[in-house]
Amino acid sequence: MTTFGVGVFSVLVIVLVNMLVPASGRQCLPDQLLYGCTSWIPKYESICCQTPQNYAEHSGFLMEPDVRFFDRLLEMQSAFLAGGGGSSIAKAAGAEALSGVHVQKSAAGGVEFVFYDSQCSVPLFVAPRGRTFDEFRKESENHGWPSFRDAEIVASNIKIISGGEVVSSCPQPTHLGHRFSDGMGYRYCIDLLCMAGQQDAGAFAKATPH
Repeated sequence: MTTFGVGVFSVLVIVLVNMLVPASGRQCLPDQLLYGCTSWIPKYESICCQTPQNYAEHSGFLMEPDVRFFDRLLEMQSAFLAGGGGSSIAKAAGAEALSGVHVQKSAAGGVEFVFYDSQCSVPLFVAPRGRTFDEFRKESENHGWPSFRDAEIVASNIKIISGGEVVSSCPQPTHLGHRFSDGMGYRYCIDLLCMAGQQDAGAFAKATPH
């Protein structure tokens, strides 16, 4: 009886795994992501593709030598301001080509970045807004994950569910991270791998948070 019970349990586990994970072994993300995240897909893809989710990338992931998130943003900014065109911005972002808008002029005359869902390409955040790039960088690196404020979210594409979990509005919601409250309001602590997508150029206009 014991042997039979274990065998039945094993079969059920295999069936459930096959239902949850596609035959390719991959879950929901494309083969290529921005900001040096592609090589990390095998390790962290499940974080983005499964909700509810209590796990996260390791703290400081955004500063890994092959990621260099904020250094890449500065390189993208330099290419944008120099008028170098899409190919130079794409190279700085870690891609052969970029679709859609990833760097743009802000209403205040500065530069801001648009970040997209890694699974379904909807715009999620536009930053920095209401603060400087250095303030955006300092807060994010101090906490260990990209950190956004209310003024920087594209509210129509983000939902807050139980436990403060932040998910996207994709048909199959992408786990993005968690929202915390502090003395400055809400802080959205986000897994970089889950916000490293490209815009679907034919589907969305210039990203503007609501």
